This record gives sequence, structure tokens and C-alpha cells, in this order.
Amino acid sequence: MSPSVLLDMSNLVVGGGVQVGASFLDELARLVRDPDALRRWPWLEDIVVEVSPEVSANATGDRDDLSVRVVDGRPVARLRRRPGQERFDVSFTVFGPDYGPRRARTRIVGFADVTSLFPEHAAVQGRRARLRHAVRARVSRRTFRAADLVVAESSYVTSALEGRWGIPRQRLRVVPNVLNRVFHDESLREPLAVEPAHRPTFAFPTRAYPHKNLALLGAAARVLRDEHGREVQFVLTLTDDEWQALDPATRETSRNVGPLRVSQMPGLYDACDGAVFPSLNECFSVTPLEAMKAGRPLVASDRPFVHEVAGGSAWYFDPADPSSLARALVDVSTDEDLRARRVAEGTRVADGWPSGADRALAYLGLVAEALATGASRRR
Repeated sequence: MSPSVLLDMSNLVVGGGVQVGASFLDELARLVRDPDALRRWPWLEDIVVEVSPEVSANATGDRDDLSVRVVDGRPVARLRRRPGQERFDVSFTVFGPDYGPRRARTRIVGFADVTSLFPEHAAVQGRRARLRHAVRARVSRRTFRAADLVVAESSYVTSALEGRWGIPRQRLRVVPNVLNRVFHDESLREPLAVEPAHRPTFAFPTRAYPHKNLALLGAAARVLRDEHGREVQFVLTLTDDEWQALDPATRETSRNVGPLRVSQMPGLYDACDGAVFPSLNECFSVTPLEAMKAGRPLVASDRPFVHEVAGGSAWYFDPADPSSLARALVDVSTDEDLRARRVAEGTRVADGWPSGADRALAYLGLVAEALATGASRRR
């Protein structure tokens, strides 16, 4: 009897997680029709895939040959599941925490809970909110420590998981995030209409989480205008509620195009002169890669999680200092030779980065590893 495998993307409802889930689903739909893949992993033909409505809507491939369930996998729904309702040999939750009863003998969980691992960058306001955050971080830590394998998107994060949370190195793996297929195949793209501006525009695809550091943009624009005599516009992808709650200075210098589908992302970069990335901390963000692949200058936080991806191709600034960002925005627009060299370096890095197909193969390799380990234990 073939081993039973669950691939779980049902809790991915916003942001980069949806992009990862949609990409993985597209690659699975291709692999399940590949005779070589089926010979390598015979269990692939019978996998069960659970996805959120958002992941399903952003996928672009034909998945008729896959067993795909569109379900609500958010934390409350998971906690309501009855223990033992359905059992698998291996489950892989692409991004956890995997709340609720265990559904497989061996559980693989991907890590993206950046604010729990790095609470100093969470910027939680108010005593009650800080208490809730501390409790959530404690639960998250316990959940990830109970997983058989934890998959992070960078070595920066695995080092923190080992050092801060005590997860043994032998239970940690790294599979980096990748560009969605739409950045390689123009036929999959949707057009995006962005009105032209009479000043340099910098894209920041984001949600309004505290660690995204959005207030820095308005403060830096003020410094840029008052001290350097320059104007700038930032193009954001916030919900209406997030836009209304944004600080006035950032709203004044920004335009909001609303949340975008993955297929619209290349159009966002094409419509802008560059990309800005002021985040305080990330497990991994694909924004730097997208900007580099699109051939746009990248102005980004001087933090390890960016350096690990962009290397020497970005203009770095201190994300706690508006003047530092303002100087970087001036530098990127004044030295044409340097801009050409760094954009070319960014394109080279992005072109050499692993693909969505590579990531899917790495994920399935982890499942195969878990199946083999589980089989040896039972013997």
C-alpha cells in the first residue's frame, strides 16, 4: 500500500504565504503528470492537497490530476478538528504553526512566524496586546519544537531557531523562497494600470504589519524634500482599512493600488522606477528578488535577511533612520553608472536563484526523507 501524504496550505490567506502556496500547487500539478517524478516518488500520485480559497484563486495551473481540497485551515478551524479524524504517514504544513490535533505520524512544518521568533521587532503596543503576543509566541515555540522537521527559508532563521528556541540542528532544514512562475513566463501575467507620476516612484508590496515599518516612508519623504529638495512617491498594496489607518505623512507621499494577485506583481514593478523595502525583520521576503528580476533598483534595509538575498546589488539604509533612507533614495537616482552595475548584479542573482520547480522538488525530497525515516523507525 502506498504511503499517505498530506500537503497542507489551507492556512495561507494573505501576503507571501499565498504566493508560496500558489506556486507549489502549480508545480505539484505539473509533477503529478511527470512519469519521472512518479517513478521517483510513487506516493505522489495519491497525495492529498489542502489549500485555502486564496491559494486556489492565485494558482494558474491545471490541477485536475491532483486531489485538492479547498478548506478553511485557519487556527480556530484547526483547533476544532477531532483527534484521529484522518491519519497520514506524513503531513507537510508549508507554513505553520500547525495548530490542532496531529494528523500524521511524522509532521513537517514550515516556519514563517517572524514576530514570535524576533519579538523585539514586533512593535506591539499596549499591555494587553503584549501579553497576547507573549502567549502566542510561547504556543508557537512549543508547536514548532514538537514538529519532526522544521523548514525555514534562510540560514539566518535556522540559526535563530536553534539559538533562541533550542530546536536541534538535525531537525532544521533550509528551502529558500523563490520567484513565482509569472516572473519567468509573460503569458501568465495580468496587466496593471498605475497612473504615471511626475516624480520617482518606488514600489513596496506589503501589508500593514508593524515590522513592515511603513511610517519610515513618510518621515524619509519629508527629509528628502526638506534637506535634498527632492520628491518621491511610494506605491503600496494595502487594504482599504490599512490605508485609512496609515500615518498621514506616509499617505501624503504614497499611492495605494490595493492588494494584488501574484499575476499582477510584474506589472507593479514595471510601473515604478524602483522598489523600497524598509522592513525591520523577515523570515524571508521575495520582494527583493522580484525587484531584481524586474530590473529595478532596490533600496532596502541594512539587515542580514536582505543581504542573504541581495548581496551587493542593493542600496542599503538603516531602517530606524529616515535620513538614511532619504540619502539612499538620493544615491540611487544620481549615479547612473553605479545604478546600471547594481541592477545588472541584481538581475544576475535573480536569474541564478532556484526556481519554483526547484523548491517543489526540495519540498517533496523532505517528504521522502520523512517517509524513509518513519519506515526505518517502524522496522
